[in-house]
Amino acid sequence: MKKVLLGLCLVATQVFSAQQLISFEAGEGYTVGNIDGQQGWTTTGTGTGQPNVANQTVSTEQAVAGSNSLKVTKETAFPGQTNPIVGAFKQIGSSIPHTNFVLSFDIRITEQTATSSLYEFQTVGAGPTGGVYVIRLRFAKDGTIVAAQTVGTTSSFAPTTGTWVPNTWYRVKIEGTSTGLNYYLNGTQILAGQFFSPYAFTEMRFVHDNFAGSAYIDRIAINNEAVLSTKETSVAKAGLVIYPNPTSDILNVKTDSKINAVSVVDMSGRSIKVKLDGDKVDVSTLSVGTYLINVETKDGISTEKFIKK
Repeated sequence: MKKVLLGLCLVATQVFSAQQLISFEAGEGYTVGNIDGQQGWTTTGTGTGQPNVANQTVSTEQAVAGSNSLKVTKETAFPGQTNPIVGAFKQIGSSIPHTNFVLSFDIRITEQTATSSLYEFQTVGAGPTGGVYVIRLRFAKDGTIVAAQTVGTTSSFAPTTGTWVPNTWYRVKIEGTSTGLNYYLNGTQILAGQFFSPYAFTEMRFVHDNFAGSAYIDRIAINNEAVLSTKETSVAKAGLVIYPNPTSDILNVKTDSKINAVSVVDMSGRSIKVKLDGDKVDVSTLSVGTYLINVETKDGISTEKFIKK
């Protein structure tokens, strides 16, 4: 079998604060096309002196809010890989302590078969002898979601309670605390796990093993959940309409597709439990203020802002 050597090229570092929000929009300096070289992003290298891969792109094909997202997909330069190493990487800038951070993003994967790609979110930091993985969250080919962790001297992928289906947007949130990593999917905790490697990190990666299908990434927030909430815009997928707005007790939710689930988030990014009864959401127990409601249907997750009076 032909051996393929893949080098992860060094990024020309662009300095960022610890707080970041990335939606790949033109207003942030992004242009549609190859992500390599844009706003501090780089892609998998093809060899010494050779250009990096070009199919990891800023795309208009899918988006949660705005027009663009990051698309990671198969590269013709390589065959399928045994590990997820093909994709897009970004130096975060400031070193982020592994015990004190909140990082979130939206992801939508197009295929789920035995011959499709698996996708992985990673962060990388500096260990005592070189670069180490700090976080590895994997969307496996069978629809499960697993997270790498180390218990004692044994490292493995721990199962979570989360699952995914194709062509559906999911909001992922990862919290680093003094005791470990908490993983959330659409506001629901799916794992309280251990660290993979207990080091601060300076780089994040969205990678795959280069088989079939694509994944889209949007609204990356690093220690910036409150800013994400206040800047949220309505996606209005599946004909989402909510009323009355403002409301004091019941929020009616109308969509073109059946409602599978709803979640409510306050302006600090905190998820709040609410009761769904058909197309009615009981918000009577919420404090007066502004909130976001996320509505999940077969078409994905739509978001709208409402006011509780």
